[in-house]
Amino acid sequence: MMKTIGIIGGMGPMATVDLMKKVILATDAREDQEHIPMLVDNNTNIPDRTAAILGKGESPVPELMKSANRLAAQGADFLIMGCNTAHYFLPLMMPYLKVPVINMIEETAKFCAEQGYRKVGLLASAGTCHAGIYQRALERVGVTVVQPAGAQEDAVHRMIYDGVKAGNPDLDTTDVRKALADMAADGCEAFVLGCTEVPVAVSIYHLEGNFIDATEVLAERAVAAAGARVLSHLPSRTSVSH
Repeated sequence: MMKTIGIIGGMGPMATVDLMKKVILATDAREDQEHIPMLVDNNTNIPDRTAAILGKGESPVPELMKSANRLAAQGADFLIMGCNTAHYFLPLMMPYLKVPVINMIEETAKFCAEQGYRKVGLLASAGTCHAGIYQRALERVGVTVVQPAGAQEDAVHRMIYDGVKAGNPDLDTTDVRKALADMAADGCEAFVLGCTEVPVAVSIYHLEGNFIDATEVLAERAVAAAGARVLSHLPSRTSVSH
């Protein structure tokens, strides 16, 4: 019997659908009954995580806990969150969670280390960048992190908020492309898509690079934890130089 996945969603709604889709695509199934049962709480009342981290908005923890409790009460065996920035608040939630949670940030850092990457670029919201959650997780496994600064950081943030969240397919992403080129020139071997909207942005704006989709990493770890067969779509390195 497979376990039931509980998804704390609504951060944002399109990113929640993207996570659910990636769980389905990562499941090696040939019929309905081989797929994983999922419960989704699309809680759009959760306050903006970046605003809270930057001291400009209310804490999302109460609403995050409401979602977690609803999902546990409905039968979720473990929880996942598609929002990278929300993981900053996970330590405040952990003592009160009724079921386990898979930490997307830690799992993505492990994946980078498993692939043998020494230096990666980070594409994420301003909240995630300033919170340092990816930097700490990656440094713990020996991976150096580079992230856009100044106008380029603002451009990535705009792509997330004014682009994907706003449903704007015509956003100018010139500065984002320049950020990718600059990080590659600085020796980054891959780019961590460290915001749930960024993989969506890569598709919408046709960005190019060796991308590590944190949402996909999370989806594959969740499929394995649920007890299903994993059909991996993640990049792999056949030879790694140390």
